[in-house]
Amino acid sequence: KKVKTIDENTPIEEAARIMADSKFGGVPITRSGKVVGIITETDLFKIFLELMGARTKGIRVTAVINDQAGQLAKVTKAIADAGGNFISFGQFSGDDPGTKVLTFKVAGIKKDDVKKVLEKFVNKFWDIRQS
Repeated sequence: KKVKTIDENTPIEEAARIMADSKFGGVPITRSGKVVGIITETDLFKIFLELMGARTKGIRVTAVINDQAGQLAKVTKAIADAGGNFISFGQFSGDDPGTKVLTFKVAGIKKDDVKKVLEKFVNKFWDIRQS
């Protein structure tokens, strides 16, 4: 069989998409047509852990905001103005086209204060917890 490979310069999210779409647990990495490594599901899990700040303590928030210019800036400014420091941050498509789901972790701010400073920018809090 012809083995699917990716070039060493392929962005990690593209490699993950290829693996997920093809249902591959790993894919060889090539440089100038020669195999120089392999990326596996475990490698992607490690990156996910880093992106989500899983190894660092903080307040983890999942919330829905309107998908409008400037909304994300308002959220990040409110957290920073309250003394919070972002550990991780992810933004995802919402249930409807006019919203985004934010998942982030912050330190330097209390759980109750996070909700208080964000309530005027957030449509719905899905979860706020110490992590």
